[in-house]
Amino acid sequence: MEKKRVIKSLENLDPTLKSLLKKKYPEGFESNLMRLTNAKNEPFFVVPLETDDTMYLVKIAVTKNSEGEYDLEVDEDDNMEDEDDIDVGDDYDPDFEG
Repeated sequence: MEKKRVIKSLENLDPTLKSLLKKKYPEGFESNLMRLTNAKNEPFFVVPLETDDTMYLVKIAVTKNSEGEYDLEVDEDDNMEDEDDIDVGDDYDPDFEG
């Protein structure tokens, strides 16, 4: 069976997927961003995230800076829910600052 393919914005991810994203990219996902273009030929950026049944492309908000390069609009840590709201399981490290 082929996996579903879904494009979702980072701010629309449920807490479980946000936790999975943070676990997959503990050092941040900036180096894993992929640039795609929409039907209007406008660029947007995504990072891949895979679950057992779905392949997600998570849209990340960026802005173009004065040098013509793109900067992340959001701080990854600010987009993640508080640890109290996420089931982090046995791998939880309270000293982790990723």
